[in-house]
Amino acid sequence: MKASMRIVIAVMIAWTANGIAQHAVQTAMIDTLQVKEVNVTEIDASHVKLGVDLNLTAKQTVTLENMRLCSLHLNGLPVFAAPLNQEIVFKKGVATALPPIYVTILFRDLHTTEPLRRMIENQSVKVEGELTADLKLNMVEKLALHTMHPDVAVSLAQDVPAETGGTPLERSVALSILTAIDNGLQNSTVAGKLLNGLKPAWIRDLETSTPANLYVVETSYTLAEGDASYPVISDQLGFRVKAAQAVTTAEAEAPWKYDAEFLGAVQSGTAKLVKNSPEIVLKPLAQGDPLRLSAKDFVVELRGVSESDKLISTGSDHSKIKVLRRDAPTSLAVLTLEVPPAIPALTAAPAATATLESWELVAVFRLRQDPVTKKPFVEALQMAASRDGQSIRLSQPVDEATFGSPIVTPDGVIGIVQDEQTGAFLPADLLAPVAAPVQTAAQ
Repeated sequence: MKASMRIVIAVMIAWTANGIAQHAVQTAMIDTLQVKEVNVTEIDASHVKLGVDLNLTAKQTVTLENMRLCSLHLNGLPVFAAPLNQEIVFKKGVATALPPIYVTILFRDLHTTEPLRRMIENQSVKVEGELTADLKLNMVEKLALHTMHPDVAVSLAQDVPAETGGTPLERSVALSILTAIDNGLQNSTVAGKLLNGLKPAWIRDLETSTPANLYVVETSYTLAEGDASYPVISDQLGFRVKAAQAVTTAEAEAPWKYDAEFLGAVQSGTAKLVKNSPEIVLKPLAQGDPLRLSAKDFVVELRGVSESDKLISTGSDHSKIKVLRRDAPTSLAVLTLEVPPAIPALTAAPAATATLESWELVAVFRLRQDPVTKKPFVEALQMAASRDGQSIRLSQPVDEATFGSPIVTPDGVIGIVQDEQTGAFLPADLLAPVAAPVQTAAQ
């Protein structure tokens, strides 16, 4: 191994010493994140478009890509921000302006414009959320951090200026549009279905009831490179849909098969998968003890077809490798529990809902961590979805913290999130209602 790589590993291992968590190591790379301003760039009778300007200062020179403002709220209003699909180099200690991150709010999705009205009237807005981004590292650096997909996550909670046009007249016009929208919402049947608050009642109910059936699915394995061994951890969500059955992504069974760099290293012999090192642990999100595959607390069955893409290895021989696709239709893992929890499982949607061509409202869950207690929790994200052949297409892209989440309609679960914008339908046997016991003459 090159001396420079040994230095990198030594530094990263020093960061992870004394029980410092991996997420803390990655967050420690960011010094400050500041929202400079929120600008109203468009407003009409159907939507408002906002631009969010940010400055980021890194504690060390680092390259970030796929930056996203997740869990974004403006004056308490949950909104979706388009991701920045580009690579940016941040120099140590230098405040760097990010390209504007745009937020489009469709008035048809609201039941009040009050947070937007307050923003325009006060010319300021409270921005809350989390900036996440992928760290661009080589394989040795990833191994030192014990993850295939290193990322950073920085929380936001700031009151910042909001610019709406340059004159009082322009602000007055914008407020008049919002007044007309609010009048329409108050008279609509949609508004009547929503309780007071910024989230629909069914979303709030999901956030309360669903975590009891959610798991953090932690897959770990060890790669050996020369005389050194590196444990690698991969997390996703999973959920219980029947008394003794939970589902998660097919990737959870063998994550290295879904990453070209890691699989290429294993197949070329650069790294070796340590025998008997793979382990899967189900960690209940609400309460309960962790369940382990090695302890036979559950068994894993892969469903569907694990399709693959041929890629060129980065090794010197340029050999072809087959990397499995996260979004292979119908591909998922079913986990049969040895001792089912004594609580009802999530409700699967009836066939009439599951067979629709599109769904105006669905919810998915995003895994987060409380910054104070460090405990995991989930938040529900509302969006639309449509049928795309044998798959489900989400109307908005999500990040890795949502992989393995149930895709839930107001009528029940229809599928599972596989990647940034794709989901798989649940197998028919998991959608089918439990048959009532047959009554015999003796009974």
